[in-house]
Amino acid sequence: MYDSYGIFTTDGGTVAGTLHDEYAVNLAERLDESTASLYISTKNGILLLGTAVNVQKKGRRPDTFIYLEKTGFNGGLLPRIDLSYIHEFYARVQHKLSLIEYEVRDLASDHGFFDDRKSKVVTGLSGYDAADYTVGRLILGRDTVCVSDDLSKSVDFVVAVAEKLHSYLPAGFTIAVSKMTFKDADLNVAEKYSGRVDIDLKTEKTDSSETGRLYRSMGTFAQSPVVRRKLSGITSRGDLALRIISEFKGSSRFPKEKSAVFEKFLSDERIGATDSLADFSSSAYEPQVKNDFNVPAESDYGKWKINELDRESLKNEYEEHMARKKKGRVRLLAVLGIFLILLAGLLIFFVMSPGNSGDEPPAVTTITPSATITPEESTVIITRLSTAPGNVPEGLIGFGSAYEIRVFGPQNIVVNNTAEYKPDKSYRLMRYNESGQIWDYAGIPLSVSDESAEVFIADSGIYRLFSDGIFGADEEV
Repeated sequence: MYDSYGIFTTDGGTVAGTLHDEYAVNLAERLDESTASLYISTKNGILLLGTAVNVQKKGRRPDTFIYLEKTGFNGGLLPRIDLSYIHEFYARVQHKLSLIEYEVRDLASDHGFFDDRKSKVVTGLSGYDAADYTVGRLILGRDTVCVSDDLSKSVDFVVAVAEKLHSYLPAGFTIAVSKMTFKDADLNVAEKYSGRVDIDLKTEKTDSSETGRLYRSMGTFAQSPVVRRKLSGITSRGDLALRIISEFKGSSRFPKEKSAVFEKFLSDERIGATDSLADFSSSAYEPQVKNDFNVPAESDYGKWKINELDRESLKNEYEEHMARKKKGRVRLLAVLGIFLILLAGLLIFFVMSPGNSGDEPPAVTTITPSATITPEESTVIITRLSTAPGNVPEGLIGFGSAYEIRVFGPQNIVVNNTAEYKPDKSYRLMRYNESGQIWDYAGIPLSVSDESAEVFIADSGIYRLFSDGIFGADEEV
């Protein structure tokens, strides 16, 4: 639940909402200048989401508005920034603008994004190497610039990175998808860039040198559940970089005989150097103020207070949420009721069938290729497959059984482990693409233990956990 929001014109005028201080106004102007499709900032205990959208009011000419949303998480939990969360954010943008009688035509940088998303024509990523490489760069304090002319793919990419960074986001990161580069973003995906580009998302190829392999290794190492638990909650980029390096050196997966190579990598990339620690901090923005605003520091931004308008807005949002939740439960119960009625009809048909009359029922041979796991909730059906589909991705090892998981909506579920859990390994959730007969990346398990694994499932399908090492056969230090 967000704390407050603001809707602004391209010249900094406030249209609606309770978020209208000078900092927010100036940030809105910068988002307009870069034509930002998605802005995410987690500095100083504040989650900021923003976007520039094309709008039109009936009887008026089209216009561009900037929408900003603030959520305080200092001392609390940061929301998991996945695709569902971002889709809900865009839905709130459309809803808030509809309240002031404006229709959102589309994002300012694209003319088909919303239609594509509604039609589920989403350009997904072909792999996870680019995201792991980016995570490695970001946790070590290095900014990353990507180029892409496919907005849907750009959003998918930055959300994949944000999801992998979830435990470390309180350290303060800025991520932007924009038409032109957004200054001071730690991760920026733009349509074009004249300077040094780290990744072209059209190919998703990353640096194949020893330096690139080390960044990918650090990215996968940071996603280990053990490492995430140890370093979760760090609020300084500098501390995060130094701690992740220390944990990596002390890991059993670190090849001690090649420590000199790793030290050279740190030196050449200037990672952990004293004069580069400023790059890791929550540095103040350097906005070009049009109206001589006295822009407050980011440290002041986390001191906002919730006023009566905020409280009323939160109350209304909560009531709307509970109403939607109640309707969803009613629909689910109705579907389950119909299913039980149909099942009862089938049972009665076979019991009353003349072919089954007599003193003894005929022998029936039952083949059980899988074991069904009864879920705790009625919104999911989990079936453990006796044989997992093939085509194991290169560099990965299947962990336990594959599951056919049927969900009635995106949710977290728990499956039983059928293999030995090793805390020093990284685990990934993959979904089987039956049309291409390959495994697609579906996220990182929320938790893994000796008995079970908790995962987030957005759509029904066949899923399996895979594990990998810090250094694969082709990724030596």
